[in-house]
Amino acid sequence: MQFASMDDLRNPAIAVAFSGWNDAGNAASDLLRHLNGSYPGTDLGVMDDERYWDFQQTRPMLHREADGPWIEWPAIRMRVVHHPERDIVTVLGPEPNLLWRTFSLELIRALVQIDPEIVLFLGAMLSDAPHSRPLPVGVYSADPQIGERFSVGDNDYTGPTGMLGVAGQLLLHEQIPSASLWVSVPHYVSTPPNPKAQEALLTELEAVLRISLDHAEIPEEAVKWSEAVDQLSQQDPEIAEYIEQLEEARDAEEVEGATGDTIAAELEKFLRRRGDDGRSTA
Repeated sequence: MQFASMDDLRNPAIAVAFSGWNDAGNAASDLLRHLNGSYPGTDLGVMDDERYWDFQQTRPMLHREADGPWIEWPAIRMRVVHHPERDIVTVLGPEPNLLWRTFSLELIRALVQIDPEIVLFLGAMLSDAPHSRPLPVGVYSADPQIGERFSVGDNDYTGPTGMLGVAGQLLLHEQIPSASLWVSVPHYVSTPPNPKAQEALLTELEAVLRISLDHAEIPEEAVKWSEAVDQLSQQDPEIAEYIEQLEEARDAEEVEGATGDTIAAELEKFLRRRGDDGRSTA
């Protein structure tokens, strides 16, 4: 893999999203596409070794344009997004099907060259979150020092994992700071796109990076998406009843979790992310 020059990167952070198993509703991938299109940028490089993909599982795409048709082969594309406050390197493409050890080592070699402040893995998972409530985003790190520095929770997950989990573990060995951001997507409406999940993930990404990002039309599209799901669900009494049960369960969880300690912890986390020690200036 050949890279463009990375000498002038400004306090770079890396955001990684793989479409497929890790990305319900394409929320994470669509978010990175949004960032790529919202700011000026520079292409860094492409990982397109055909050994990494089973083309019967991850199909090439046929495009037709004014100058003729062309084939887009599966690939991981890296691009520097030139945000006014810092550079964000986006790593975007389909999760590989084959040779995960070889692929992950090649990917980590590329990320290490960038020397990022932090690598953020973005994912979306199907859950019983009701579409009518804020979609929760979990932010986790396996490195306790990173958890404290960036105000994220401990990652104690065990079980089947995807390339996000594999790459995160390798970065831990390389002592490169990393964390994962996972948004919960309602399992009963998982067809992409999901602008509400994108909005939740984007808001959390802002908090971790301590910058403001362009939301463009995503909030408005999220409202339209929720209204459309409302209309569809009301056409089926069983689905409407099921969603109502999910809403009641979520509301009960929020009330139960709203203790003095949890509220104080959330306030402390907010202040740390804002870079404020919480003391009054009056």
